[in-house]
Amino acid sequence: MKGDSQWYGTITLGTPPQKFEVLFDTGSSNVWIPSSQCPIWVLACDLHAQYDHTKSKTYVPNGEKFEIQYGSGSTSGFLSQDTMQMAGLTIKNQVFAEVTGEPGLAFVAAGFDGLAGLAFDSISVDHVTPFWYNLMAQKLVDEPVFAFWLNRAPSKPGKGGELSLGGVDPNHYTGEFTNVKLTNETYWEFAFDKMTLGDHLTFSAGHAIADTGTSLLVGPSDQIDKIQTAIGANSIYTGECQALIHEEGQQIIKYLESGATPEQVCESISLCPGGACTVCKTVMFYVEALVGSKAGDEKILDALAGICKFIPLQSGEKTVDCKTVKSLPNFTVTLAGKPFVLTPEQYILEVPISNSTSICVSGFMGLDMPPRVGPLWILGDVFIGPYYTKFDFGNKLVGFANAK
Repeated sequence: MKGDSQWYGTITLGTPPQKFEVLFDTGSSNVWIPSSQCPIWVLACDLHAQYDHTKSKTYVPNGEKFEIQYGSGSTSGFLSQDTMQMAGLTIKNQVFAEVTGEPGLAFVAAGFDGLAGLAFDSISVDHVTPFWYNLMAQKLVDEPVFAFWLNRAPSKPGKGGELSLGGVDPNHYTGEFTNVKLTNETYWEFAFDKMTLGDHLTFSAGHAIADTGTSLLVGPSDQIDKIQTAIGANSIYTGECQALIHEEGQQIIKYLESGATPEQVCESISLCPGGACTVCKTVMFYVEALVGSKAGDEKILDALAGICKFIPLQSGEKTVDCKTVKSLPNFTVTLAGKPFVLTPEQYILEVPISNSTSICVSGFMGLDMPPRVGPLWILGDVFIGPYYTKFDFGNKLVGFANAK
């Protein structure tokens, strides 16, 4: 697996094989890949590898409508069936989604092309059989177990990590596993005893999920707000928008020249908060006029940058002063009576923004689940990184051990 804050690996679809990088996500159950039938103005499709079913001898049409919502964006398209390969294993007749709509900056900027879900079939959109179930049914794995090692240390070999299918890899953990039984077979959900932030805060017993598709440690907003206050975290007026314009401005100009409407461009790069596109469309109409008048690219890009001044992106992430990190308290999750400790160096993410400058991003984020699901904590990659995580489908449990 490749990555440092996004963790993804290689699969192929079709015959001959078409190669894709996918996020292996224990928080969802479907496989989806950008389709060659994406409209030209869907920026997230255009910047990633696309599946072309006309080039596959083993493609079987399905056509059922597909749509899924994530915390960071949504995708839509239609179902197809083909041969899927990964790690030397060949899965026959895998149904997956060809995605033709990917609104959201998360997918534009993603290092991966698509997603391969490893949660339970009970939450699979359109009742599609997850690829993990097919791996087991087609007897391609030794045991009904898979495990993740996520390696952030540049000094260690194999930076990026490893997904083990059919068992665990003793090379990547030490000691014994602490196992917790599942309380729900939707996500990989289990009970925790308590969570604490040093001597400052204690949160009583509740439920959590282990989710490789979530980068941070996520919890109910009111509780996360207390943590952010205690560690001195402040809101980000994110530079993602400016970075997107800087990196993709020429492509946006190309879309407008191709005939895409300002609204289509705004929606494709998720600059219509709450469905309100007025500011973005106003700027894009101006940009469109500049494109039509053959204005220079520099003038056009300056106009594009104006969008970001009026539409700060509200990602929910917060930053702390990097000078304070070493003095912050540990965060502890107690599972089955055993404390699992995260040091501040583990729950604060240092993100380079230039050759000489970094910002320190809090590894906590608030998210309130619907009543039928929550309240629920999500132990994402911030937690799974220090603790090798075993997903035992046969015994319906999750196990954690110290990662090497």
